[in-house]
Amino acid sequence: APPPLHRRGHIHLIDYTPGPSNHTETSLLVDMTYLPYPEIPYIIVHTGDILLLLIFGFVYELAVRVYQHKNERRTAHERRVGTQLATLRYEAARKRAIGPSAFVETAKLERAVLATEKESEKLAQSRETRKARAAKLVKRCNQACNLLVMATYWGIAMVAVDGSRLSDASFESFDIVDSYNNRASSLWKGLFFPLSYNGLNYKIAQFGIDGDMRPSCVGALTVVWAARVTTGECVDIALKWRDATR
Repeated sequence: APPPLHRRGHIHLIDYTPGPSNHTETSLLVDMTYLPYPEIPYIIVHTGDILLLLIFGFVYELAVRVYQHKNERRTAHERRVGTQLATLRYEAARKRAIGPSAFVETAKLERAVLATEKESEKLAQSRETRKARAAKLVKRCNQACNLLVMATYWGIAMVAVDGSRLSDASFESFDIVDSYNNRASSLWKGLFFPLSYNGLNYKIAQFGIDGDMRPSCVGALTVVWAARVTTGECVDIALKWRDATR
């Protein structure tokens, strides 16, 4: 008999092959005392491909974030001009406070301030142009990346669960008349929240998979997007921490 479908404090992954009299089971118990999850009865797991897609999503998102950060931040020359402008403004205000006796020096400094302000505006406009160009390139690369993953893994589910083995005891919100596929779909939506509620994108990630299996499966794009979202959040946290410690 198959093991019970819920064990508080562990994740129990079951490799199950349907059949009239035989099945194989492989259990992976992970201590989750503080974050208990229901056991996940899976029937398809492409471990190698999932690992490859996670690494690809991590490297790709990291490269995108580094490229965006490089184009969005102020250059060294722009920072020097900003420092120079602040210094000139300070000196001009100091000379202006002296009065008419420093009129010549004040006029020179004010002209220097105007010239530096123009240069600073040009550099800022150049940075905005650079950011817009980078955003267009990233958008095109994202589309190409998605098409590449879809074409490579068209019709292949990375993970699929057996909805018939998800009992109502594990999912108290399920109605008895819910289909097995709906149970499996609700499981994935809960585990991938909020990624699963990204509307059309989540459905596109399952294109090519057999229609009957689609609700119970996770496509290759979902794995890549999960890696990208996680990497992006980590990069954002690292950048905020760096800015706070400067």
